[in-house]
Amino acid sequence: PKFSIQKETFKANELINSRSLYVTTKRFVNYDGKIIIGYMGFYPDGRMIVDDTWEKEMNQTLNEINSFNTATSIGYYTTNGNRIKMEYFLPFGGGQYLTREGILKKDTIILIEEVSRLFREKARSDTLVKSNYPLQDD
Repeated sequence: PKFSIQKETFKANELINSRSLYVTTKRFVNYDGKIIIGYMGFYPDGRMIVDDTWEKEMNQTLNEINSFNTATSIGYYTTNGNRIKMEYFLPFGGGQYLTREGILKKDTIILIEEVSRLFREKARSDTLVKSNYPLQDD
């Protein structure tokens, strides 16, 4: 793995709950009508997981299969005040590293992305809300 964020100095933040998963508010519908729900988990040492599950399997998956060793995508994050920067590896289509940024607000992470390179405008791309599902240790 060639994570660049791992080389940055990790800063823990009390705004990140490292015992719970954060679930996206967006719902994606697959070609066959099944609903996919994404989630992220953040460990206190700067590691993170990114994964998704079918809505019908959500309770089982989020309660049992959500650790650094079982997640589809893993990565690292760091924080600075109420800002979070994440980098994770997606193993699909040959694999790629994604870097995302967000704003921490109580039990919510607002993910932002650049929507106009010309004007450097940023917009909300998704919202993650702290859930009651536990983040599993390794």
